[in-house]
Amino acid sequence: MRFTTAGYLLATMFFALSCSTGKVVDHHHEEEHMEEFTFDPIDISPDSTFLDTMPKLYRPSATMTYDIVHTRLDLRFDWQQRHVLGMANLRIKPYFYTIDSLRLDAVGFDIHKVSLASGKDLTYRYDGNNLVVLLDKAYTRKDTFNLLIEYTARPDENPVSGSAAITSDKGLFFINPEGSNPDVPTQIWTQGETENNSRWFPTFDKPNERFSQEILLTVDSKYTTLSNGLLISSKSNADGTRTDHWKQDKPHAPYLAMVAVGTFHVEKDDWNGIPLSYMVDPKYGKYAKDIYKHTPEMLTFFSNILDYPYPWDKYSQVLVHEYVSGAMENTGAVVFGDFIQKTDRELIDDPNDDIIAHEMIHHWFGDLVTCEDWSDLTLNEGFANYAEYLWKEHKYGRDEAELHRLLSTYEYYQEIYYGKSRPVVDHYYENKEAMFDRHSYNKGGLILHMLRKYLGDDAFYTSLNKYLTLHAGTSVELDELRMAFEDTVGEDLNWFFNQWFLGKGHPHIHVQYQYDDVNKILKVHADQSGTPDNYSFPFVIPTDIALYYADGTITYHPVRMTDTIQDFVINNLKAEPVSYVFDGKNVLLANISEEKSEYQYKQQFLHSPNFIDKIDAIKNVESVIDLIPGMLDNASYFIRSAGIEYMPDSLTMQYADKLQEMAMSDPDSRVRRSALIKLLDEEDYDPSLLSHIILSSEQAYPVLEIALYVIGANESENFNQYFNQFKNEDSDYLASTLVRLFPDESEAYLDYANIKAKTINLKDINDFYAAYLEYVQSKDLNVIKRAIDTNSKIADPSNGSVQRKLYAMNTLVKLSSELLNRHNDLQAQLLLDETLGIIKKIAAAETDPELTALPIYQDFKK
Repeated sequence: MRFTTAGYLLATMFFALSCSTGKVVDHHHEEEHMEEFTFDPIDISPDSTFLDTMPKLYRPSATMTYDIVHTRLDLRFDWQQRHVLGMANLRIKPYFYTIDSLRLDAVGFDIHKVSLASGKDLTYRYDGNNLVVLLDKAYTRKDTFNLLIEYTARPDENPVSGSAAITSDKGLFFINPEGSNPDVPTQIWTQGETENNSRWFPTFDKPNERFSQEILLTVDSKYTTLSNGLLISSKSNADGTRTDHWKQDKPHAPYLAMVAVGTFHVEKDDWNGIPLSYMVDPKYGKYAKDIYKHTPEMLTFFSNILDYPYPWDKYSQVLVHEYVSGAMENTGAVVFGDFIQKTDRELIDDPNDDIIAHEMIHHWFGDLVTCEDWSDLTLNEGFANYAEYLWKEHKYGRDEAELHRLLSTYEYYQEIYYGKSRPVVDHYYENKEAMFDRHSYNKGGLILHMLRKYLGDDAFYTSLNKYLTLHAGTSVELDELRMAFEDTVGEDLNWFFNQWFLGKGHPHIHVQYQYDDVNKILKVHADQSGTPDNYSFPFVIPTDIALYYADGTITYHPVRMTDTIQDFVINNLKAEPVSYVFDGKNVLLANISEEKSEYQYKQQFLHSPNFIDKIDAIKNVESVIDLIPGMLDNASYFIRSAGIEYMPDSLTMQYADKLQEMAMSDPDSRVRRSALIKLLDEEDYDPSLLSHIILSSEQAYPVLEIALYVIGANESENFNQYFNQFKNEDSDYLASTLVRLFPDESEAYLDYANIKAKTINLKDINDFYAAYLEYVQSKDLNVIKRAIDTNSKIADPSNGSVQRKLYAMNTLVKLSSELLNRHNDLQAQLLLDETLGIIKKIAAAETDPELTALPIYQDFKK
């Protein structure tokens, strides 16, 4: 059951912090929903055994001998064979030098014909990956010609590999093309990054190529299509198909081209004359705008801060099934995995803001201005990572953004811990797929944050506008970003870009403080000699030392650390500070340890306005008891949850009224849930009345789940009231909770359990089946027999859902074990014989290779 509490996550976070050599300063990430985060307890010091194994081969950007000016594709699909039937019309011109032949990327094709637009056939060679075309004459850079290629692409028949970020390089995917799986819609969709669109159309598949495009999709008229650009026509054909014509006039990189085909609910919207569309499964249609919530507001926000209006002709967002990544910023047609598809109540705790902001900002950084080679991937992904921070800061406040940055830092440190440390811009990578890591994403975003804080917001955004304006519609490398900043602010920034983008690692700084009361000075001793030797050492570190006084005032003192060991003296102090912080504005990506007393850390919590400083103080004190009032009233939900979690049990009743108030009315559901759980752990507190109140008014499922457990455990006679209230929810979030709490074997409960076994949402199936089995296996034979009948039908080989069949098969085996244990019951043994016969029959008839390879099927087949 979902009993991952905010407190557990807080504990693991603070444990990870305390394993460090000191204060961790720089931060982030990913989903706003705390329960989605998991932290491995890690030592953030780098692995001392890590060796620098960079290959000597420099990775240049691709050499351009020609340019594809425009791509026009006319596509049909053979769903049964999983083939793409294509006609490509490529308008090409030599890049600079005269050419009489050219090579195109085309992986796993049958090439039927290559010709010029005039109809003249051309000679070609094809090796399964490269299409070399011998032109009819030599063409100069003043010439343009059209190349027509008739082909069949066979993406399912190619060798497949992948990476952690993008698990398959198939390029184009047929999903449930026969319609045999009732849980998965029939779809086609593409995933071009890194260089995989050449598996469904011929192109020069490199990020420094750009073309405008037209894609014509002929599909069964029941399907909806999506591609880049605008739908300029849709024509019904006599054979029951329809041809949709999509056209994008502005050029973009080949990996950004996309198509999607399927049955979707489409919700339309408009932003400043730009058409918007939100595409989801039909049953989620009423939640479409909530799933993609804040899209118009984000477009306004990013356009305003960059002073560069959204540059494309539309903004569509579609979710697809069995997606091989998280999401993809295809120009004007973003693809998401179906994990973002949620009901309104699920979205309370798990909104999609981060991933939507991430993909949106790519339309400036990645689509409009594109990294010229994967070495510079951070010019796409570092900005996308930082866009998540910027949106949170704008929409939810700095504390929420700082939590995001903190989590991003942990993820980067985790990668360091497991032995990977490399320059963020890495021209010596071994595999382009390996560039999609926490250096390109997380560290890239953290570097941008430091640059913003070093230069100031006005200079930062003015520089970004210059960068976008100068390089719109082109591919770039790191130096072009640096020069845009230098030309704006008039400062040579090689020192910053070299140590952070081209160098490795981050500084480890140990700080000591000594106050001289006679002379009213503070001596600060900073030592970065603990930084690993293979890092960019010593780092140049501009920072503002913060001094906190008993009267609540704060002073900041800018210093610049340039040596391995350096002393700073702050003069003319009005009194002895009650605390101090070396990175006083919480900017640096650095591992900082500071020698401070318990008292000074507690004063840091009380006086610093910074979220990170408060987290640092909490993890460095022996006892948080006197900090709890401030924690419970803090603006950050995370710190309020920490206050609940670290409250000693002996104080629960002292804070019972406060906890009850938080359980009912805290603005964040994660805090409401934590407060309710804390009260449940107190023997002297009766949570029943509070639970009734919550069940009558609460909207967030994680809080309702806890309240349901209270009623189920203490007032089983009232459970049926709430079962009837929640049994027909659109979401299956509470299904396993309801089944676990069934007080008896009434017909309504049995029907619900067995019907849900057939229909449970796949994302909830594991938890549901654990509850389902727990419920039925202890019951009488009639209940078990009904469960066997239900699951034998689900496990039947004719059912197309692999996951459902496997869970049902496992349930049949476990119910057989239960029957075996009832060896003194003759009826149980007869039912056991019948069930074993069913299992053997299912195993013998199953043909799906994913299932037949499993021991459970192999054993019973024998």
